[in-house]
Amino acid sequence: MIRFARAGDLPALSTLWQEAFEAEAGEAAYYFKHRHHNSNMLVATADDEVAGMLTMLPLDLITQSQVIKARYVFAVATFQKHRGQGISTRLLDAAHQHMLSQGVAASVLVPASPSLFDFYQRRGYEARFYLDSLKLLPRNINSAADAALTPLSAPDYLRLRGAAFSGSGLFARWDMEALAFMIASTREDGGGALHIRTARGEGCCLYERLDGGVRITELALVGLPWQDAVSILHQHLNAPVYTLRMPQGTLPDADVLPFGMIHWFIDSPALQGEAPYLSLAKD
Repeated sequence: MIRFARAGDLPALSTLWQEAFEAEAGEAAYYFKHRHHNSNMLVATADDEVAGMLTMLPLDLITQSQVIKARYVFAVATFQKHRGQGISTRLLDAAHQHMLSQGVAASVLVPASPSLFDFYQRRGYEARFYLDSLKLLPRNINSAADAALTPLSAPDYLRLRGAAFSGSGLFARWDMEALAFMIASTREDGGGALHIRTARGEGCCLYERLDGGVRITELALVGLPWQDAVSILHQHLNAPVYTLRMPQGTLPDADVLPFGMIHWFIDSPALQGEAPYLSLAKD
């Protein structure tokens, strides 16, 4: 049976989260305390026990002419003892039916591994969001410009993301609740969220400490070149290596990575502007 999550499911859901995503108990507890809503999660049961889960987070897709109601499919998982029974497929089908009943126009997701792009393509998704990924060593980073670095607030993040990515033909816009959680969870995991202010412009950054270096997960910049932003961040972080991720077509000599997929429940809109952009997924 597939139904929405209930309060009594939480212990089993937390255990599933840890098993499926190789996560610590504290990480699972943090998500379910600060981001989870029963109304956004579908649960598959077998013999009255939780067997699998799927979350649908609210998301707006912004084109040059309209705002499109969407959902972000996240944390799709099945207990090991129930795998191979088509539970994820049934959860996804149920999620699509629910989205259609709610007037949702598109479902968006980020496959957790390259092999899953084929899995989701067979279920109606297409790769639509790509990212530039570039590794930078300190010797490739210019001297930092004068800047003020302060902790990033959710209202400033919402404002800067909207301004920075307004030229995109299709921009995935998170709401204030989502951005506040992303800021807090990034800091909880040992990363950071910073507001950058200079005489030339401003921006914001989410970063994570991974594999002995720093991954700059998102830079949203207004009037500030990415080279200046990275220089300012390096002066603050002093990492031995950086991995910078930005919208496709932003970084010269970058690797272009398939990132997000979309399944339309309406006719796919004609897109104008820069490359579609989705980030801030727990990939």
